[in-house]
Amino acid sequence: MSEEQTRPALQKTYDVVMPILKRDWPAAERGLEFVLQNLPLRRLVVLSAPDILPLLPKDGRVAFMDENTLCPGLTLAAVKKLVYRRIYTDKRAGWYFQQFLKLAYARVCTDEAYITWDADTIPLRPIPYQNEAGQYLFTIKDEYNPPYFDTLAALLGLQKQIPESFIAENMIFDAALVKEMLCEIEANGALEGSAFWQKILFAIAPGQLAGSAFSEFETFGSYVLARHPGRYALRRLATLRSGKNILGASPSRQMLLWAGKSYDTVSIEKFNASTPLVLLAKSEAYRKSHTAAGLEAHKRRYKLIPAVYGWGRSLWPRFKAWGGRYKRMLRRMRG
Repeated sequence: MSEEQTRPALQKTYDVVMPILKRDWPAAERGLEFVLQNLPLRRLVVLSAPDILPLLPKDGRVAFMDENTLCPGLTLAAVKKLVYRRIYTDKRAGWYFQQFLKLAYARVCTDEAYITWDADTIPLRPIPYQNEAGQYLFTIKDEYNPPYFDTLAALLGLQKQIPESFIAENMIFDAALVKEMLCEIEANGALEGSAFWQKILFAIAPGQLAGSAFSEFETFGSYVLARHPGRYALRRLATLRSGKNILGASPSRQMLLWAGKSYDTVSIEKFNASTPLVLLAKSEAYRKSHTAAGLEAHKRRYKLIPAVYGWGRSLWPRFKAWGGRYKRMLRRMRG
């Protein structure tokens, strides 16, 4: 693949839906070129509050929708109020809210399907969402959080369907199947509330609500495999979730093109930490003779930082204390 990636001819394009806060738009903007180029995108729908509007580019492919008017009754304030009513804190309300928005979009989608894309993830290569048989494609990874499946059982009476996870920072949603699932959730008379998002919040045990206890990806993926087997196929992509460790918070375009020789997607998540390995990734000479996958392997070999949840506060002082050892390590990596 050449450094100047070109978008292949695609027969089908979709709305790509991106819920995002205004404060996080600069991070999303760094990957915007790649999103517009490498996804089968008809338009990028930015779901946010109106205060983001001055930041959005004047591009006909980028559209704005007010997150608080997408679905009647579904607002950030309403979600905060309900979460607070149950556990006397609303600190995770925004995290649940953005998941509800991704599902609610099915009820306004004018096409057969739509894609949701996490704002801190960059598609480095063209990403297809259908195979030759016409099946939509679920991207699977390796993750397991039991509370997601406690909630799934309470909502839909379903269990985990596959050993792998559907959490892959993006998903194509068959709009009709999402609407069907939401109607089934709303018909669950054992749960308080009327709207699907209220039912979801009441399905979560109070002791789990302040953490991560619902996944739109795990819920929809499990629902489809259980209720509509064969509608989707499974695939893996070469993904790097801990991209900030080796590329830093603001990787250049050339760094991203280099990473694209190893990975399909990279995530630059704000809770991760940059490491001194970024100095190597920034070096044009290093990039000419090394790969991003190789640099990630060095990170793991030297146990610099866990793959996802890192020790960001203690990492840099540790390297400073190493002094000469740190410099010698980098020299070995340059090879």
